[in-house]
Amino acid sequence: MLEKENSKSSTQFIPTSEKEIIKSPPIVSYTDQRLFFQKSISFLLLIPFCYSIIFIFKFIMQYKIENIKKIRTQFKEIIKENKPLVICANHLTFIDSCLIIWALAPNYWYQFNYKYFSWNLPAGDFFGKKWHFRTIAFLAKCIFIHRDASSSHHNEILSICKNLLLKGEIITIFPEGKRSRTGKFEEKQMTYGVGKIIQNVPNCRVLCIYVRGDKQETYSNYPLKNSNFYIDLKLIQPQTNLEGREGCGEIVNQIAKQIKTQENEYFNTYKSGIIK
Repeated sequence: MLEKENSKSSTQFIPTSEKEIIKSPPIVSYTDQRLFFQKSISFLLLIPFCYSIIFIFKFIMQYKIENIKKIRTQFKEIIKENKPLVICANHLTFIDSCLIIWALAPNYWYQFNYKYFSWNLPAGDFFGKKWHFRTIAFLAKCIFIHRDASSSHHNEILSICKNLLLKGEIITIFPEGKRSRTGKFEEKQMTYGVGKIIQNVPNCRVLCIYVRGDKQETYSNYPLKNSNFYIDLKLIQPQTNLEGREGCGEIVNQIAKQIKTQENEYFNTYKSGIIK
């Protein structure tokens, strides 16, 4: 659900798009009370909301996630370790985060383990313009971050993410900063936000996820109908002895290298038909 455009500064968490600044919606202030209210409503409506989404995915769009049982078993093993967890994934469509949440666990399981239903960070100046996007984002545990906002707003969102992680919640971030225009993971287009978060959260792990539909050639709003999705999980714990921007850069580079490796495995083995 996270869509971003070209950045004027690599230190910005989400880059700026001039066209979208003109009609950017008001910035939401995420107080502790608002986050609690959002999480409570989202929890109460989890079953009808999520099953409606999954119904559309499975029976209307006829999407299928390959090896979903293996993915869910792997995820449950990962969360047994009581350490903060950030999900970082490649980004090709509007619904990548929805596919990831669907793949990691069934809806009824999230009802009893709701803190593992990941928070997401869509671009508020893009998705906040239409009421139906705002409604879906509210119910899907999304926190809007505005690309055209001040650095204080970006730092506020980073602080919120840090606090959520320390409470045992999960955050999903697309570190490229936008949907890839080449159709491949763009490791040279990484943003620094995830590095800043990890620097400030002790023992933070990163679940690198590579997700791709078999019909996906480049970026698009939504995957094509009848798509089968390949999803690969790799857990890492980025390490650095550096501080500040250099430390952020080293952390982000480790994440980028891992996701790029997963993409290469997809094209060199899975996609080529060497393995099934």
